[in-house]
Amino acid sequence: MFVSIAFAYGLAELGAWIWVSKFRPEHLTRWEFRATQPPPYQGADYFGEDFLAEAESCVSGRISRITELNDFKGRYFNIVGGYRVTTDAPANSDRRVLLFGGSTLFGQEVPDRHTIASYLQRMLNDEGVRWQVLNFGLPGMNAAQQTLILKQVSLEPGDIVAYYHGVNDIYYLVFGGYRDGWVGGVPALRPVQKLSAFHKWLHKWHERLKGHSYTAQIALDIYQRGQPNTVTDAAELERVLAHADARFRAAIVEGQKLSVAAGAAFVHFLQPTAYSSSALSAYEQIILENPLQTAPGLELAFRSGYPRLDRAAQELEESGIAYIDISDAFDDRPAGNEVLLDFCHVNHEGNRLVAKRMMDSYFLPLMAR
Repeated sequence: MFVSIAFAYGLAELGAWIWVSKFRPEHLTRWEFRATQPPPYQGADYFGEDFLAEAESCVSGRISRITELNDFKGRYFNIVGGYRVTTDAPANSDRRVLLFGGSTLFGQEVPDRHTIASYLQRMLNDEGVRWQVLNFGLPGMNAAQQTLILKQVSLEPGDIVAYYHGVNDIYYLVFGGYRDGWVGGVPALRPVQKLSAFHKWLHKWHERLKGHSYTAQIALDIYQRGQPNTVTDAAELERVLAHADARFRAAIVEGQKLSVAAGAAFVHFLQPTAYSSSALSAYEQIILENPLQTAPGLELAFRSGYPRLDRAAQELEESGIAYIDISDAFDDRPAGNEVLLDFCHVNHEGNRLVAKRMMDSYFLPLMAR
């Protein structure tokens, strides 16, 4: 019996070795992929080893109820008082624009001058107004956490509070199944606790034998393609969708009330993702097929969840809460002008397009009143 088991295991290892060494697709992790200078970074004058090193190291700190970042001083990235620096602000401003959001607003993919906030700042400068744009975007934050951050900010009469969001309400609350979003600890690309018992076992197998077994590498491949029950179980999907919907609405209502009470204006924008695009390019299809960057099942979470967020925002708009859907912000760019580095994070051109949509749809009409 022992000999038969050993022989069978040896055959399994041999087959696994052949697959791993000859046929296994090579998927790159986030920073490995970005280091290849993919299409969104081609031609970028800031791209290089120093930029990548700063990008990877600039984010450090802790997470309690919200992300708390350490300050960082660099050539490309600067964080002061826990928040990303916005460039080109006027020395003396007449009004402030306060932007709240997650990692896409924080902008770890680009230097300071290429964040959404910095592009919007320059667009406002070009209109001749002395408005200062402040970037309160922090990695991982959903709408409810943005409102917690807003509560820590001293608002002034005339301020404009703008939420740029949607991704983390779906990523963490729907796909991840977390009640409060990313709270306490390191965010997981693939929430292990939501996978099946079989996939959990594969994960443990890989962790124990990864340095000694080729079958453990196959176990990792199967694990990485597992989908959490938040998207595979219809009842569970509806439960997390309803929860995300309710928290999204409550956060927006509270954010608007806090703003109005301080004499500030409030508006929120639904952000673009690969899943809100009218069509995917061949490059975008490739990055979405990499399980190390786009967790399997994520598309279903977004295609189910984004319409719910949009509907909630439209209903709140009927009660007077300003809302603009800019989830199609990348649709009109020329063919071959790639902006996405994964399903939601973008390069400098993506940020410029977002800032322009904000400017054209809200700030220019506001100035014209």
